[in-house]
Amino acid sequence: MAELQDFMLVAEKDRDEAMRIASVVASKLESKQTTLIDIVKSLGEYINDEDASIRGKAVSYLTAVIIALPDKFLSRQQIQVLTTFFCARIEDGGSITGLRTLHGMERFDKSMAQDAFRAIYQHSTEFRSRPQSQRLQVLHLLNELMAKSREAMREMNDESLIGIVDLVSGERDPRNLMIVFSILKVVMMEWDISGHTQDLFDAAYNYFPITFRPPPNDPYGVTAQDLKDRLQACITSTSLFAPYSFPALLDKLDSTSANVKRDALKALNGCIESYSPATIARYSISIWDCLKFEILNAQDEVLPAEALRVLHSLASNLPTSSVNEFNKSPLAQLLKPVTNECIDQLREPLQKQAKPARQILSSLSSASSPAFTLITEYVTRPLISIYQNADSISKQREILETFVELFKSAVTVFGTWTTITSESSLPNPLVSHKDVLTQIFSKSLMGSAEDENSFRLSALKGLIELSILPNFLEDNEIGLFVQYFDDILLQERIVAHGELRKETINALAKISKNKPQLIIDITFPALLATLPDMENGDDESYLYSLDSLARISIEKEVFNILVRRLLSKLDVVTSSNGSSTYTAAILTTILYAMEHREDLENDPNLNFYYEKIVQSLCGRTAKASTTGGTALNHPRVLDTLGRLCNLIIRHLPRATQDEVCKNIYALFTTGEGFTPALSSEQPTTLQQKQMIIISTYILAALPKDISPLPYTNTGIEPLLQQSVKASVSEESDPSIQLALGRHVALLANKFLSKEEIQCASDVLFSLIPSSSPTPLSQQTIRTIFWLSKALILRLAPSTTQILTSLLDLLDYPDTKTSALCARGFSILLAEDSILNVKNGAIVRLLAKQKVFTTVTPLISARVHDANTSATTHDESSLRKPHSKESYLTALSGLLSTIPSSLVMTKLPTLLPLLLQSLDLHSAAHTSSPESSPTTSGNIKSVTLKTLAIVIHENGVQVINEIGYVEDLVTRLLRTAKVHSKTGADVNVQTPDSSTSKEAGVTNAGNPAKVRAQALQCLTLLANNPVRQGAEGENKKTLSTVSPLLRLKKTVLRDLLCVLDDPKRDVRKAAVDARAAWLRNVEDETNDGDD
Repeated sequence: MAELQDFMLVAEKDRDEAMRIASVVASKLESKQTTLIDIVKSLGEYINDEDASIRGKAVSYLTAVIIALPDKFLSRQQIQVLTTFFCARIEDGGSITGLRTLHGMERFDKSMAQDAFRAIYQHSTEFRSRPQSQRLQVLHLLNELMAKSREAMREMNDESLIGIVDLVSGERDPRNLMIVFSILKVVMMEWDISGHTQDLFDAAYNYFPITFRPPPNDPYGVTAQDLKDRLQACITSTSLFAPYSFPALLDKLDSTSANVKRDALKALNGCIESYSPATIARYSISIWDCLKFEILNAQDEVLPAEALRVLHSLASNLPTSSVNEFNKSPLAQLLKPVTNECIDQLREPLQKQAKPARQILSSLSSASSPAFTLITEYVTRPLISIYQNADSISKQREILETFVELFKSAVTVFGTWTTITSESSLPNPLVSHKDVLTQIFSKSLMGSAEDENSFRLSALKGLIELSILPNFLEDNEIGLFVQYFDDILLQERIVAHGELRKETINALAKISKNKPQLIIDITFPALLATLPDMENGDDESYLYSLDSLARISIEKEVFNILVRRLLSKLDVVTSSNGSSTYTAAILTTILYAMEHREDLENDPNLNFYYEKIVQSLCGRTAKASTTGGTALNHPRVLDTLGRLCNLIIRHLPRATQDEVCKNIYALFTTGEGFTPALSSEQPTTLQQKQMIIISTYILAALPKDISPLPYTNTGIEPLLQQSVKASVSEESDPSIQLALGRHVALLANKFLSKEEIQCASDVLFSLIPSSSPTPLSQQTIRTIFWLSKALILRLAPSTTQILTSLLDLLDYPDTKTSALCARGFSILLAEDSILNVKNGAIVRLLAKQKVFTTVTPLISARVHDANTSATTHDESSLRKPHSKESYLTALSGLLSTIPSSLVMTKLPTLLPLLLQSLDLHSAAHTSSPESSPTTSGNIKSVTLKTLAIVIHENGVQVINEIGYVEDLVTRLLRTAKVHSKTGADVNVQTPDSSTSKEAGVTNAGNPAKVRAQALQCLTLLANNPVRQGAEGENKKTLSTVSPLLRLKKTVLRDLLCVLDDPKRDVRKAAVDARAAWLRNVEDETNDGDD
């Protein structure tokens, strides 16, 4: 009794304590210190109390004790007694949970399950008035009865069926409905519902359509689509629902709501896919009559697409009779009126309804072989007649497009030469029309005026579909089409551009996949014949042929022939001192085709590529470097050859890779006069130094655990130091400098073990001066940043120290050194074609986050210091006059490589820096050591791109909360102008301690791209008043007055000046921005429906 009283005192306040008390009682019950009868008797004075809450606590006490007992402790008789007790007290709290606990026990039998169901059914009216959580408990019990005691429930026949329908009717809560629909589906599929079909259908269909919208941040995760899927599963569960579901759903197509119509179409499709074919046949014509209007009179693209999907399912599931009665089958009875309607619409092929008619034929004909056969029989002759009698090319083109859709359906049904389907052996009804169709399409392609591109394009699409259709055309007929395509590429180069050329190459590529020998025998000789043995001056027409060859040679057989033919041509070109442009173009052709291969590692010719490209070409190139002056020694050729070698080596077996490892620097040559890169005897000529380009690509391709690398008998550290030494001292050629920087990064990132990584850090810090005012060379700066990149990407222990040291370089006394170091930050996280995961580099997932979160606050603090020093003229400050610009340049370099999700985490810190980046002068900086020099225009472009993301994802409200709306708008207006006029600008304080005078520097010379970006940001500001997806949480804090309103007049006035910008794109952006501010910046925010 004491435990019961203690339980009732804490039941509502401390559930854990209540369960502990129940566990103590359960332990006593197990140890026979008390009995179940004693526990039930102890409830006496409480179980009959007039207060429902007291009765509920008493029942909950008994339930809690049962829950704490082992599953097999209670006997069958005890479970029966407890079941009877809980059923009698079903209205009291805890009874449902008690029944659920008993039901989970092994000794709970059929009769108990039926008693439990009858108890909840008899009180269904009372349960419907309970709160959601209590109704959910009842539904859980019912669901568990259906799952574990289904046979017992089914034996109750109509009693359980009617009871379930009564129990679940009227439920509105989405969480409960998910269970309701699941229960109803089981009844619909497993009970005999013949006497209650409409009742069951109505029980589910009453909820159609679902209009539920989950609240923001809904913790339960129930979506409208979840409910729609469960409801549709009920409606489509049995064919017995057809007399009710089809008329009801078709009626919904008269709704004015597009959402309701879309849901109805999806449900229709589900019914067609689930009901029996005989059932569907009875309603097929009615369904077509309703869908016809939706498709032929479409106002958008979504509903017609859904309606076409329903038609496709209809044709796929309708029964087909025997061959003798084929034309009398339900499928034929549907397709006859459908095709008649489509032909009627296509008699005027330029009318609006002709295109939907074509889509109908396409959707139905691709459904099955019988559907394709019937439609082909019904429409082919009428379409041919319409084509032949058409009085304009425009009309003929529309008919050609209709035939193209039929041909595509044929490919869907019968497959291609390489993708044989189960129906490929069936007779193709198009065969009887083969001659006339090929004649029409061939004549349209080759007999039309060359400038009729769209007409010829339609013809070309048709011919390619016929070419890949199995067992339709003979090889010689397909070969004739190949000649047509070759003629277009070679004889109509001026006309065959854009879409026509693209589709012609696509056609040859498809034939290459299906009939490769035809490409090898016909197209290759034609295109290769246009390749000269030597480049003729400025004539680069061979590039057109090489591009075509590359795009059509992806398949294994064709690719192998391409490589062999082009390598032979390369031999001729290089032996006759051909140009580097031609040589690089040949290698690029092979590279493009090889990169687009999907099964290179399984290519039986892989060893041939290794011998002829990696071994032979690299060896020849190395030997050529001893004499110089050949096309093979050009940096572009070396880079392309390196990429080819990299691609091949990555797919080689390990034994062959071991052989390659020995030749990283020797490049498969032992001839006198060639000095390998990074050897003790450094190469002296430019041509030999350039061999490091190939060596770097080869090194990147090798696995990280390969050993030993050349020159590493005592470890990798000497090779790393030698590479750093070569990189720091190299002054001759940018391509060599870049290759050496990458080489250093590869060694440090990929091949150094965790134990050896400290040596790379030591080498790096030895390059960074502590206090010397001597300017750093471009080579040294480049090496510092490439080595830093290697260590940062693998998150070496010294990462934070490295980043701090790199930032210290921005305060370097020498202005040029500071500027070059600032641009070096763009290297740190940028994607690279060599130092990447594909080549086995170590790139930690958190590397970008580590860099961003470390560097951003440091840059912010140092820019603040620089602003303070500039204002107070503090000459003792560590920040130099050029420091601020260097820090902002470094920040822009990082932002260009940081994902937007990371940027948002530091928005309050970043926004002032971004605004100050827009204040930079527009004069170009000194040229960078890398190939892409960074100017203030580039910095502003990156800044504006970041701002655009910030505005789009956060809206003006969040920027206003940080306090920079006015500053942002002012700078965007200034940046958008061709010539800034400080006096006309809004007088706004800069985000930091810098003055408005500093912010108003002359800004003449912003590129058109930057001006347009600034205007796009202004447009986004007006179009995104509130953070997307956060309307609910901002609703209370939003002011009725837009923070942009006080700036509206100034913005509209200043944008008038921009409307006269000399660049068209800028003027258009200004028009869009002005319209957005006029339309969206109002006194009060608009309350949407949501």
